[in-house]
Amino acid sequence: MALSRGRSHWSKEDIVKLLDRMETNLPSNDSHTFKTTQSQMDWEKVAFKDYSGEMCKLKWLEVSYHLRKFRTLTELVLESKEHVEKPDRSKKRKKHPDLPKKPLTAYLRFFMEKRPQCSQKYPNLSNQELTKVLSKKYKELPEKIKLKYIQDFQKEKQEFEEKLEGVGGTYVYVYRTPISP
Repeated sequence: MALSRGRSHWSKEDIVKLLDRMETNLPSNDSHTFKTTQSQMDWEKVAFKDYSGEMCKLKWLEVSYHLRKFRTLTELVLESKEHVEKPDRSKKRKKHPDLPKKPLTAYLRFFMEKRPQCSQKYPNLSNQELTKVLSKKYKELPEKIKLKYIQDFQKEKQEFEEKLEGVGGTYVYVYRTPISP
């Protein structure tokens, strides 16, 4: 859904001002869905500088397009303000391309190793029931056998942490370019 822009470029300050003006024009007992409150808002009271009420409404639609909408308009305006002021804190992060995979835990190693055999032995069991059976078997394992899985996990965990240091340790996520509100 491409929204037409009322003005070619809104500065960050103008967007914050728009959100402030919207916030001051929200009803104090905002308990309706955002669409209801948005449709009842007097956009001419929100208008400022050389932005008309219609331009402000279009900019708000553009800013709010990617927000979760099952909330009140008050909550949406506050979240938008937070995003405009700190765009790097976006929840949308993707992993660094060189980030190594985390090692499987001791239980997951056991599970992955035994699942094919168990699914052949019990073909009528659902995945959930199969998981319960394997979980019970893991709990009943002698400590000596469990220790083998735990040691394998510890070894891979150590290798993982060393590789992580090679990637940069703290720089494990690459932020996507924030959506310009």
